[in-house]
Amino acid sequence: MRELTDKELLQRIRQDDVSAFETLYLRLWESLFVFAMKRLGAEDDAEDVVQEVFASLWAKRHSLQIRENFDAYLYSAVKYKVINKVAAMLQNPEKLELVRESLLPAVDNAAETLQSKELQAIVNQEVQSLPEKMREIYLLYIEQHRSVADIARVLSLSEQTVRNQLGLARTRLKKSLQHAMLLTFLC
Repeated sequence: MRELTDKELLQRIRQDDVSAFETLYLRLWESLFVFAMKRLGAEDDAEDVVQEVFASLWAKRHSLQIRENFDAYLYSAVKYKVINKVAAMLQNPEKLELVRESLLPAVDNAAETLQSKELQAIVNQEVQSLPEKMREIYLLYIEQHRSVADIARVLSLSEQTVRNQLGLARTRLKKSLQHAMLLTFLC
């Protein structure tokens, strides 16, 4: 089995050949694990991601259509599982500390490499996608440095409404920018 190419092993896996699957697993597991580990920072999580990719490969063996680079397919599968794992970690208070300690510094480093024009373009696009009134309040606050009270007076709104709109705008922008930074970091 060791002499067979990945493509030949995949053909045998489609025919339910467990030994071909084991050979492929042993051949590729370590490099996929290292790839996941660099992005997650925790061995258990990296192992889980790689196991999930191989389990999915086995489950989809009959319908899987990979015409070109099988390695690229697996690395992409691991990358998307890593993104899902990080998203789940952000929702889990027990894992949040790991994200803060391991992943966020790496994300910060990736952020520093972004060109300021690219980052500004993302911010501008996200600001433009805000609802009209929310965008108006946000721009008055950020670009014109107006106070909450001043914005409330100018737009005939309550101060609490202005605060609420600013909070919603920040939340939306933060989420969009975190997603963009995460994709930059993981790619």
